[in-house]
Amino acid sequence: MVIVVAAVSVLTLAVVSVVIPTSTWAGGGSGSAMTVRVDVKDLSTKQKREFVSAILKAKATPDPNNPDISRYDVFVNWHKNAFRCKNSWKQDGNYAGAAHNSPTFLPWHREYLHRFEAMLQDVSGDPDLALPYWDWTDPQSTKAVFAADFMGGSGDPEQNYAVTDGAFRKDNWTISIQDPPSVLADVTPPQDFIVRNFGSYFDAGIALPTKRQVKDSLDVHKYDHKPYDANSPDARSFRNTLEGWRDATPGECDEGWINVSQEPGSPHVLHNAVHIYVGGLWAGDDGTTTMGTMAYNTSPNDPVFFLHHANVDRIWAAWELEQGQHYRPQAGAQTGWNGDDTMWPWHDRTINSWLSTARNGYVYASLP
Repeated sequence: MVIVVAAVSVLTLAVVSVVIPTSTWAGGGSGSAMTVRVDVKDLSTKQKREFVSAILKAKATPDPNNPDISRYDVFVNWHKNAFRCKNSWKQDGNYAGAAHNSPTFLPWHREYLHRFEAMLQDVSGDPDLALPYWDWTDPQSTKAVFAADFMGGSGDPEQNYAVTDGAFRKDNWTISIQDPPSVLADVTPPQDFIVRNFGSYFDAGIALPTKRQVKDSLDVHKYDHKPYDANSPDARSFRNTLEGWRDATPGECDEGWINVSQEPGSPHVLHNAVHIYVGGLWAGDDGTTTMGTMAYNTSPNDPVFFLHHANVDRIWAAWELEQGQHYRPQAGAQTGWNGDDTMWPWHDRTINSWLSTARNGYVYASLP
């Protein structure tokens, strides 16, 4: 059962200073004040085993509202359907998604992660289990994420870049939900196992974000700026700076699904770059593009997605405290973007109610 949190009014940000022991889960389910999300590198062997076990159990447990899919795959489906044109907004011929390339990118994923964390607590029976984060700027955090005892490593080129170690290896983790055919034109059909080709981006390659890039994003003063999509100026849009769009082409609706890309040669950075780094994009033998799991709209099929987005949320949490700014637009924009609007598909809480992690029952052990 998805846990629904009661609505909260517009929030005033407050600085939170915490010193967190990382030897045990520090959750909010057993009387403690906050759930604390820690860096993956600080998890004990036992914590890593418990987290992996919870994900595997969620994948094997039918959703009570739709027994045809697992409780894990509910989240894959939500992310996939956020790219449907009918769930998006169109302005001047440019489509912006319900959860991406729009102001809702950060609050939508914050609610999404909150629900995912609550679901794992429920299926595991551990109310203190917390979602850890992957600090992409720290090689030790990256090493811990892709260790065999956690997410497993890059794929084997002799097996179509299938992940072959760890709990999410080929034949132990089967992908059930794929992108629709219209999104996969000129793309090699996706596999039913996790595919990773670290750092592959055609001839150029791609690297993980740096501390400097994260710092520069935190220095952007305004949350967002018109036109409130993938073309919002990064110097005036923290959201678009962090999301990682640069020189985006207008979003199109292709057979009911949104398609957004960038001008050739434009860099993918921060959030977008991490998706590409983990999954990879490369030319197949027949000239079609081959993609890793994290590069698809169904990227939550790779559990690394949730560790990645916890770090995105962590950076937003740092920005909220440093800048003291609230979400914008507050009013006058497309329905679904304004501060007092609710977000598809839940429509139970306003965007403004998601400002501040502490007011939503969790904090990060450290901020960038």
